[in-house]
Amino acid sequence: MRHLFLLPLLAIPLYGAEPLPGHSAHGEAFNEGPRQAAVLILGYGDAVKFPISTKNADAQKFFTQGIGQLHGFWYYEAERSFRQAAAHDQDCPMAYWGMAMANVNNDKRAKGFLSKAVKLKDKASAREKQWIAMLENLYKDDKRDKKQRQLDCISDLETLVQEDPKDIEAKAFLVWRIWFGKSDVPISSAQVVDAMLDQIFAIQPNHPAHHYRIHLWDDRKPIRAVTSAAQCGQAAPGIAHMWHMPGHTYSKLKRFDDAVWQQEASTRVDHAYMIRSYILPDQIHNYAHNEEWLVRNFNELGRAKDAISLSKSLIGNPRHPSMNTLDKSGSSASYGRTRLIETLSKWELWDELKTFTSVPAEDPGHDITRLRSAGLAAYHQNNLKALFETLKSLEGIQLPKPKMSDKPEKAQAPSKKTTETQKPDDKAKAISEIKLLIALLSPKTAKESPIKLLEALKESDIPKDRQARYWLKLNDKIKAAELAKNLPQDLAGSIAKAEILQASGKADEAKKAFDDVQKLAFAMDRDLPAFKRLTTTFAKDANWPAAAPKRTDSGVRPDLSKLGPIHWHPPMAPVFEALDLDAKPVKSTEFTSKKPTLFLFYLGHECGHCVEQMQAFAKAVADFEKAGIQLVGVTIEPSPVAKNLRTKLSLKKDQPLPFPILCDSSLEAFKKVRAYDDFEKETLHATVLIDTKGRQRWQDISYIPFSDTKFMLKEAKRLLNLD
Repeated sequence: MRHLFLLPLLAIPLYGAEPLPGHSAHGEAFNEGPRQAAVLILGYGDAVKFPISTKNADAQKFFTQGIGQLHGFWYYEAERSFRQAAAHDQDCPMAYWGMAMANVNNDKRAKGFLSKAVKLKDKASAREKQWIAMLENLYKDDKRDKKQRQLDCISDLETLVQEDPKDIEAKAFLVWRIWFGKSDVPISSAQVVDAMLDQIFAIQPNHPAHHYRIHLWDDRKPIRAVTSAAQCGQAAPGIAHMWHMPGHTYSKLKRFDDAVWQQEASTRVDHAYMIRSYILPDQIHNYAHNEEWLVRNFNELGRAKDAISLSKSLIGNPRHPSMNTLDKSGSSASYGRTRLIETLSKWELWDELKTFTSVPAEDPGHDITRLRSAGLAAYHQNNLKALFETLKSLEGIQLPKPKMSDKPEKAQAPSKKTTETQKPDDKAKAISEIKLLIALLSPKTAKESPIKLLEALKESDIPKDRQARYWLKLNDKIKAAELAKNLPQDLAGSIAKAEILQASGKADEAKKAFDDVQKLAFAMDRDLPAFKRLTTTFAKDANWPAAAPKRTDSGVRPDLSKLGPIHWHPPMAPVFEALDLDAKPVKSTEFTSKKPTLFLFYLGHECGHCVEQMQAFAKAVADFEKAGIQLVGVTIEPSPVAKNLRTKLSLKKDQPLPFPILCDSSLEAFKKVRAYDDFEKETLHATVLIDTKGRQRWQDISYIPFSDTKFMLKEAKRLLNLD
């Protein structure tokens, strides 16, 4: 333990033998990532066998667990497992090799971990040296381009396979690398790669390499991965992503009920893990991706209630400036808002859409989406006044000017994770549609012809079913029917097709479209406006949907409810005890039972970053108190030393500290809230919000303290008002 409060502040070097408080002694790569101990879990991939040269049985167990987690792309926990292996055997080079493998998407950190493996290479077996050399060659600082690096990495893995054809882990990682590097080295024959997977499954039928088969065929011929889709999650049931990936296959095959089952299994496993391990949802790679895909597949089935519930849950998830904010593409908050608006619009839930879009967004780009949706709700509620107000608000939005660059940027394809477009013409499109809606509701007040407005929007991003309904409003049944015939053949598209064709006087074609709806609507919510209309128009009673499809190729599935909760909820906070400045023991519940409490765990008054944090929160204490939130500092210093914080806060002689300070020189409180590096036996910075019910609503545990008081206050108020 580095008792830095005993050292003069200026004597602490920025870099060198004595790292800054909270920083790893092993270098920058070790600062980030999980720093709490790993545990052996069930379901990481029992078929994985990767023996290494260690005499420590626990090191081998955690290393093997890490390999299974690598196969499931659970990189955060894989790194933790490999760190635990190194904790049991610090001279094990393969443990550091594993840490590098767990950072396949972060070259800088991967190289940092690899350097440790290289230093210990003399302690490795001949084959282990080959595994290490494979990464050395991949990350070597030379003039090779990305394509050549991928080719060389594949070649090195081929050599490992050739020298030991029975090593199925070498084959599994070769398959992975061929798929992973496909953007630089296109796969010339997926069938040949698939044949290598057959070799793996011939030896280990439940190997987690089923994950790779799904990826291999995902964009080519997903039907080829159906067998693996039925076994992927079951091969590593403790890894959420392994349940998610079959959802890709089933979605591509339009088996949305199967896709929903897989994605729900994934989210339940993720939530159980997060709650158990005190992990914020968006710390998990691909978590939000699974959730938003699940919302979309709920909508494919017409399960609007579930889609709405999950979207709202995503919006309610804890936010963090580095991983989950409303303007961060691919995050819970951004996806949740986008999918909620999408769901409410799709299923014509105008009252709910009006309520949700009544609150301004936090940035102009998203406010365009909000206002356009608010206008749509107003139109369907025949609220002309609200439409004019919406138009005025849209016209008043000031978009930030695009950044100027000396060189034109190369055009890039839009990211798959982008949730809302923010192109320069978004505002213009939104204004044009709102003007159209005004013209449709009240042609006399419109400045332009509704027909001209609609024709101008023909090539815009207005969905074709909406365009068709607008033409119906203008009594142009021919154009409406033409658009309807080309609508998507999903549930929502088939419903619109049936209704629009019926309204256009094409009853026979409408009946055929309704036949398609019957086959797709087996899970549809029966209280949706569209369901009620279809029942009135096409059916005698509400029992018109066909039965759910019965399949025998979906695998043996566990009880979903036993995997975890469908929605994330805050875990119960650990109760800890420390001493006040009078050396009297105080439990955390003595604070949290009275008010929501933000605990600031800091590493002493000689830690420069900690002092900056304390100064920032001291200035904001009145704002927190006004919101009904109390601040409490917790330090590693004993009480006589902790009192020196007064001088750092520039307090007058008789001026009290801005908030209570607790002392935890035993470090028991730090360990209980996980503000402790179990691998290096060092304390970490932590900011923890606990409500009056004892639930841990938010946390930041890191090698640097969290000092954004404005964000923290806003987020705390948001979270505490959710109940």
